[in-house]
Amino acid sequence: MADTVLIVDHQLPTPDRDSGSLRLTRMIAEIRGLGRQVLFFPLDGRAEQRYAAALADLGVAVLADRRAQVRFLREQGHRIALALLCRPQPAVELLGAVRDSAPGCTVVYDTVDLHFRRLGRQARLAREQGDADRFKLQAQAATTRALELFLVGETDVTLVVSPDEQEVLARLVRNADIRVLSNIHSPADAPRDCAAPTGARVLFVGHYQHAPNVDAARWLAHEIMPLVRREIPEAALDLVGSSAPEPVTSLAGEGVTVHGWVEDLAGMYAHTRLAVAPLRYGAGVKGKVGEALERGVPVVGTALAFEGMGLEHDRHVLVGEDPAGIAAQIVRLIRDDSLHGRLVRAAGRRLEARFSPATARSTLHDLLSAGPAAG
Repeated sequence: MADTVLIVDHQLPTPDRDSGSLRLTRMIAEIRGLGRQVLFFPLDGRAEQRYAAALADLGVAVLADRRAQVRFLREQGHRIALALLCRPQPAVELLGAVRDSAPGCTVVYDTVDLHFRRLGRQARLAREQGDADRFKLQAQAATTRALELFLVGETDVTLVVSPDEQEVLARLVRNADIRVLSNIHSPADAPRDCAAPTGARVLFVGHYQHAPNVDAARWLAHEIMPLVRREIPEAALDLVGSSAPEPVTSLAGEGVTVHGWVEDLAGMYAHTRLAVAPLRYGAGVKGKVGEALERGVPVVGTALAFEGMGLEHDRHVLVGEDPAGIAAQIVRLIRDDSLHGRLVRAAGRRLEARFSPATARSTLHDLLSAGPAAG
């Protein structure tokens, strides 16, 4: 009997380092809660002990060796009920082997975010700034678009993280079965209210192997925070996240602390006044926004940072589109306790309504029980 869910990604999920991994880990927990066996193939061939152990704690088996992966597909492919292929390159690399070895399974392409959309926006910004790599980025966006649309057409179901991205793909690939399975968040049992820290600490969290985060951190430190500090001299910026390159570590200085990777962010969130997400390009639903709201911390960012989340300016979050606009909203939020509490409460309700584990569980249950939709 086919009872196994196969998950393929470029590496084991690292939920303490990046948003996509946190989403996938929470998806796996829901799949296990639905009573299915899970087998994970990391295509980089690595199974770092701490992350493999975390999966083992969830009851997930890991096969990191490529020869063992091929052998399992050849000998045990009939056991696979659903194959979840994450991101473009891992998906296209394993698609043929999965189709040949498990012809009866439901093959799901999990976009994580629309990579071609992110690259296209990066290329647009590069053109506006006259960057030397603007043509290279434009070519990468076009190539990735073709690959992603191919995968949408060749798999049974495609997962996206927002209705916005669902609409984009539906226009481009007719009759494709495209479903929303977004980030998964559970607001804290005792969310902070207007009694939150009264200081002026501003927090930016990002995995710095992700180029939009490097750009955002530099824009924030160089152009936004100086305007904030002109109004509130004691305002301080904390940059947190793994794999920070020299352009980020060099930002450390007056009013800016580069912490690097922090194992447990609870302490950072407990002492910050607000989180900020000044993203100039990207795609998908931003984990840094959901995590802050999950912790009861209000967020200031660009409209792009809140894309696909149903968060409204001045109701759930604060939005600015240029350094002066973002800085003005940061200053406003630092000074206004009433606004702070109102945003926290409203955003918490919206997060629970749209991104709860129950919402993800329902989508996964439908996938596992009914498979791809007809048509």
